[in-house]
Amino acid sequence: MIECGTHAVIDAAFDSIARFSEHKLARRLLASLRPGILLLADRNFAGHELWGLVEATGCHLAWRIKKNLVLPPLWVLPDGSYVSVMPTPAEGQRLGNARFQGRTPTGLPDGHLVRIIDYTVTVRPQHGPVQVEKIRLATSLLDHRQAPARQLAQLYHQRWEIENGFAELKNPLRGSGFILRSKTPELICQEIYALLTVYQALCALKVRAAEQGETDPDRISFTTTVRLARLTTAGQTAANPQTLCAARLEVVQELLNDRLPPRRDRRCQRLKKPSRNTFEAKRRDEPRPPSRVSYSLKVTRNPGHPPSPAEKS
Repeated sequence: MIECGTHAVIDAAFDSIARFSEHKLARRLLASLRPGILLLADRNFAGHELWGLVEATGCHLAWRIKKNLVLPPLWVLPDGSYVSVMPTPAEGQRLGNARFQGRTPTGLPDGHLVRIIDYTVTVRPQHGPVQVEKIRLATSLLDHRQAPARQLAQLYHQRWEIENGFAELKNPLRGSGFILRSKTPELICQEIYALLTVYQALCALKVRAAEQGETDPDRISFTTTVRLARLTTAGQTAANPQTLCAARLEVVQELLNDRLPPRRDRRCQRLKKPSRNTFEAKRRDEPRPPSRVSYSLKVTRNPGHPPSPAEKS
């Protein structure tokens, strides 16, 4: 769980991927949620049980949900959004059976009252065709005057900041080719927490620089922050508080002198990384070539090489 503006880590959970999923690990973060927080999440997390657990903490939700979910409107709001019900699993099955049989369900479904916002994002690149993507949000903010639909749609795209935080952890901070050195689960957890602690300290340094320069934290380069921290940390082993304060002010000033330009609008294509194996995958329904074949070999003659004595004879 990362703060959008500063990339500061609010909480983290990790475990063996063989026993846990993102849904299970997300439950470990519930203790860090507070009233007044607006939690953004992608469409992998939307579900009746997890939604109820998060909403019980008092925080607000704005989660992307899949477009194929059937959520009939109870009433439509003036900004184009509508109020619906996120049904329980049993209720969802009952409603699905009713639709399959052509019956109209009666009564208010059992589940969480949510507000649905459907919108489209149109991307007009400088070169290439116009691209349109449809997005659906579910939010616990039911009052359209408190949270207009357009404002929530614009705000949801800040969720991508957590992807930028992951990139900062994996690339500038960790470095290429670095793997965990520990060999036991307990020491691996300790090493990951140490990495997150260093990351949190660097984020705090970025925020201090942004506050002093009265600029957005996005304008402070994380790569430059890591580089300056590595250059100055070795000389501060036995420094006193006055020296540390002076060194921090010097680093902050260097960060402000090297601030990034304002972010430009851009789009990251959803493409899979190319596989290292370039051979086509075998399919079960494809006809197999015959298993018994014959081969013939022919050695080609180099036209520029004179014939040997054996060849002359």
